[in-house]
Amino acid sequence: MSEVRGIDYFGRNLPFSKLHITTAVKARRKMYVWLRKQVGSVEGKVFLDHGSTPDTFREDSNCFIRWLIEDGAKVFATSPEDINHLEKIFPRLTVVSWPPKKSNFDEVDYIISSAVIEHVGSEKKQIQYINDLLQISNNILLTTPNRYHWLEFHTKIPLLHWLPRYWHRRILKIIGMNFWASENNLHLLSQQDLCKIINASSKVSQLKINLSWYEPVFLGMVSNLVVLLSK
Repeated sequence: MSEVRGIDYFGRNLPFSKLHITTAVKARRKMYVWLRKQVGSVEGKVFLDHGSTPDTFREDSNCFIRWLIEDGAKVFATSPEDINHLEKIFPRLTVVSWPPKKSNFDEVDYIISSAVIEHVGSEKKQIQYINDLLQISNNILLTTPNRYHWLEFHTKIPLLHWLPRYWHRRILKIIGMNFWASENNLHLLSQQDLCKIINASSKVSQLKINLSWYEPVFLGMVSNLVVLLSK
């Protein structure tokens, strides 16, 4: 089938995009290997990839789906975008409608949310996002770019994102990056921010959540916040 492209979250036409794809695949593979060590064999377990991309162009798109299926997991995928064609790309994948509900599944052992939470909007919406995930499963792998890495991976602009959010967004507007200037499209998180959001979500859900962290390093700093939530 022809290639399908979703929202260009990581700037294919921006500088260093090919390098970013190569390094992203390597980084996500390390995250996946770490996840397997945490959960044991994935064979026979049920996973939901939450917020899958319709993209079939980039090598780093939907990596977790591919690897999980190769290792014998049962995998579902869901997204606010149209991803029905992914069932042809991954024949053992089942696409479920958005938003997914617990009633759609007999059981979900783990949810994978890879580089999604930074795109759902404000802190309030991010808390609600995790709440929605916890309604489906108490075991969630969350990944998101580290706000305090010196390179911002969406715009490919270094250091600018370290400014207060208001000034970061204002400058992005001035230089014509209006999409990334909107909080609805990009709300970067530090580890402290993510911990705060998870704690707020666990209180709402009245769950005691254990956190296991993995810290991949790229260009001298932790590039991604990777955390496994489990009860």
